[in-house]
Amino acid sequence: MEETNTDLEGLAERAAEGDQEAFRGIYEALLDQVYKYFFWVLRSSEEAEDLTEETFVKCFSAICRYDRRKASLRTWVFRIARNVLVDHLRARGRVRTEGLESAADVSAPSVESSWEEEERDRAVRMALEELPDIYRQVLVMKYFLDMDNREVGEVLGKSPGAVNALRIRALRKLGGVLERRGWI
Repeated sequence: MEETNTDLEGLAERAAEGDQEAFRGIYEALLDQVYKYFFWVLRSSEEAEDLTEETFVKCFSAICRYDRRKASLRTWVFRIARNVLVDHLRARGRVRTEGLESAADVSAPSVESSWEEEERDRAVRMALEELPDIYRQVLVMKYFLDMDNREVGEVLGKSPGAVNALRIRALRKLGGVLERRGWI
């Protein structure tokens, strides 16, 4: 059952007052989305698990500072997740994480599909690996997490128009990679 923004906002208020069950509700509502964000960007389930945990620890310690007038709870959580990701990439001293060989062996979470769909998913994962991080993040948030341009913009610190322009450039580049690899 997916929580609505209103439900999440209510949980955030209760969590800020010390209600641990309310925070558990936030955690359960957003856990899969945050994990998928890290997984699709990093290509590593272990790193995705670690950074997801770190994100929710930071959210828990900062929930009393959350202000619904500034951003939706989902956007606030993803801003924290993005900051955790940026810190992680800086600490590792690299922009790219896993090589293409390991990306080909990793399955997307919660995906049960036929062999043909698995091959298509694998091709998209490998093509995503070739995109600059900002393009990959925009595509993951837009198409895997169903965020709108406003939400993505709030997470990335960009206007909705800039997000749309990034999305278009990212899709063109992704199409070029897929075409070069013979997938389209």
